[in-house]
Amino acid sequence: MVEVVAIVEGPTEQTFVRDVLSGHLSLHGVAIWAVLSGKSRKHGGVKKWELARNDIVRTLKEGRYCTTMFDFYGMPQDWPGRADATRLPWNERSAHVEADLLADVTAQFDSGDNPVRFVPYVQLHEFEALVFADTAILAEAAAAVSNRLAEALTRSMQAIVDDAGDPEAIDDGYETCPSRRITKLAPGYRKPTLGPIVARRIGLPVLRERCKHFAAWLSKLERVGSSEAASTTTP
Repeated sequence: MVEVVAIVEGPTEQTFVRDVLSGHLSLHGVAIWAVLSGKSRKHGGVKKWELARNDIVRTLKEGRYCTTMFDFYGMPQDWPGRADATRLPWNERSAHVEADLLADVTAQFDSGDNPVRFVPYVQLHEFEALVFADTAILAEAAAAVSNRLAEALTRSMQAIVDDAGDPEAIDDGYETCPSRRITKLAPGYRKPTLGPIVARRIGLPVLRERCKHFAAWLSKLERVGSSEAASTTTP
């Protein structure tokens, strides 16, 4: 099994990696677990880039693969590519930041080393955009903890997706980011608990189909196991 450490933004992402990704990736020869960024690793949020980079570089120097799961929304401006990305179309922003993160991490190594074991992933705009991949399942969970009917919530949530054109495109305004859109409709929704549960109920096949940037990241992680297996069997 190839070991992959996911350095993530908060407990929602940490639970998602544990409960949704780990079982699937184990079938591809990948053992993945998630840790929060920063020294204390007790509190979530996107830290300054220097702190996150230290975590990434340390993990790579330990000989493990490293990936990330941070939101573009709320990311400090000192992260490579973050400021420039705001001028790009929404579906190019995450990839732009990821490329700059990879370049910055690569620069921390000797010229003869290339940290190919680093697989950066930046979510646009929040983890909660993923759970909009199936608004009926999201609405059912939200209705169970709020005084709302699932059918009405489904219509309201689907209207949000239709207006944005894509779950990953739901905008990053302070009052209109995906998580606040959910809690405005269903105040009882608690994202650290329900977010990973909803994502698990939706399932990775649907998430891959409807969230293309997420799908590309998952495919990269799957190939990590395949490429390592091939390298160990090649004479």
